[in-house]
Amino acid sequence: MLPAGSPFRLICLIAAVLVIFWLSITPHPPVPQTGLLSWDKIQHALAYAVLTLIAGWALLPLVRPSLRAWKFGLIFTLLYGGLIEVLQAYLTSARSGEMADMLANSLGGLAAYGLVRLISAQRKNPKDTHG
Repeated sequence: MLPAGSPFRLICLIAAVLVIFWLSITPHPPVPQTGLLSWDKIQHALAYAVLTLIAGWALLPLVRPSLRAWKFGLIFTLLYGGLIEVLQAYLTSARSGEMADMLANSLGGLAAYGLVRLISAQRKNPKDTHG
């Protein structure tokens, strides 16, 4: 039996995986037309940062200690990002797998993981604000 809240978290993870899969495989995904978000590599980094956060959050009730859940979320994201680029390279004619995209995917995942580590460290060692 799964811990309380786990099924919902896993459904959110599956939904995020499917959305990224669809956006990655469809020939003409929707693209913001203005600003920084119109840059393809930023979109990749943000998508995989969010995926890392969702994956780690989904694994929190299932994996202890909690930092290990976030690490597994990052590993999942890195592997999934690589798989998507391979699928784009070999299974689609309208899309192409790119090392630059894989790097952006990885940087997004690593940035999210780094943020979680930073927040975790801050919570464990709060600075004395009374002195």
